[in-house]
Amino acid sequence: MRSQANCPFCSIDAASIVFADEFIFAFWDGYPVSAGHLLIVPRRHVADWGDLEEQERAAVTSAIGRAMGLIRSRHGADGFNVGFNHGAAGGQTVFHFHLHVIPRRTGDVADPRGGVRHVIPTKANYLAEREPSSSSASSTTPPTESASATTDQPRLVTGGDDPLLPHLIAHMDRADRCEIAVAFLLDSGARLILNHLEDLLARGGAARVLVGDYLDVTDPVALRRLADLEGNLSLRVYQSGDERGFHLKSYTFLSGTEGVSFVGSSNISEPALTTSIEWNYKVISSHDVGGFSQIRRAFDNLFDAPAAAAVTQAWIDAYEIRRIIDPYRGPDGTGADVEYETPQPKPQPHTIQQRALIALEQTREDGFSAGLVVLATGLGKTWLAAFDSDRIEFQRILFVAHREEILSQAIETFRNVRPTARIGRLAGDIRETDGDLVFASVQTLGRIAHLSRFAPDEFDYIVIDEFHHAAASTYRRVV
Repeated sequence: MRSQANCPFCSIDAASIVFADEFIFAFWDGYPVSAGHLLIVPRRHVADWGDLEEQERAAVTSAIGRAMGLIRSRHGADGFNVGFNHGAAGGQTVFHFHLHVIPRRTGDVADPRGGVRHVIPTKANYLAEREPSSSSASSTTPPTESASATTDQPRLVTGGDDPLLPHLIAHMDRADRCEIAVAFLLDSGARLILNHLEDLLARGGAARVLVGDYLDVTDPVALRRLADLEGNLSLRVYQSGDERGFHLKSYTFLSGTEGVSFVGSSNISEPALTTSIEWNYKVISSHDVGGFSQIRRAFDNLFDAPAAAAVTQAWIDAYEIRRIIDPYRGPDGTGADVEYETPQPKPQPHTIQQRALIALEQTREDGFSAGLVVLATGLGKTWLAAFDSDRIEFQRILFVAHREEILSQAIETFRNVRPTARIGRLAGDIRETDGDLVFASVQTLGRIAHLSRFAPDEFDYIVIDEFHHAAASTYRRVV
């Protein structure tokens, strides 16, 4: 990678990169136009599109679809603006080529027509110039109707063209507390909100989540995914049994003394949050104090009910064993209007990772029990470790890193490769040492009191992240 001093893209922190290949990398824009604004940047420092080589152009173009998919899964999007600024006259301020992928949502501006044409505002929406002026239109509209349209914001989110997900994300991203109660938690939906919930917890927020086990629809993989999160998260399951249904769906977000709730029909699944026709009514605390308070009291009553059990690794293990997946089984045995999801296909290593996996296997065949992996930033060393350790003979795995945010990222990666694994964390005040996969900070693990808990052969596979730190005394005690 040819870099240049003082270029913000050449010196970007590796932890900021969300995906990459040998020619490009992508990361979230530091000054996003909208939530999920992503930049695609060539590894080689070149000023503009004309300086890119053919392979680099192909890599940039190919990455657009991947970027859109990632944005949709993490942030939701109804449309996109995609493009780049070329030269100072074209608005370019960082002269290392970069392509913007900007997600758009229905209603984010009053009239989005014209899209990228808005770079010159007077030439943006030529369609509007052909339509009747607002003054002539108002002459045919009753004054009371016009006033109502401008003063009353719609409270009903109807799904379809107005999906619930962007509404949830917008409020979750600025909330300091959230309370969610749904009948069904599916993995496709958990993936959509996971990063936003993680961000809320990382900034010191608190979350209470209540899901149901009614008809065994809730996915244990989704439960494990949420249970992996670090922070002030209380996750419970309402154990309804077959005798009593559990069908509520409510999402409440609080910021200071203000709050908003969505109550309606959407469970946490990708269809329910993005494409299905689902009705969810928005209740704003400042507009309906009584209604908002009633929702919160009802949530408290359910969350603290005897039937609401804490979701632990042991509870999920037992649920997996007794779970019966039968889309035709209802409480009376005659049928149920629920949808079960097939498991997500496992991610697959890309070409460079495949070559590295072959080399690691050859290292083992040659009789070595340790190996050193060196890959360029963004090529997926953590993913490589997850792929390489996903073997029947590696039952217990230890992942060691020097920063807790690296541990959180690694947990998410390994969870995608091993969706049913029991995961433990040994960092800060957390002492979870009995998982199939244990993710430990070197500072915590390196203490004699913690290190002595483990036998020398406790783990079948050990990953030491950022091994160039291994000369430090804390690392030496571990390795």
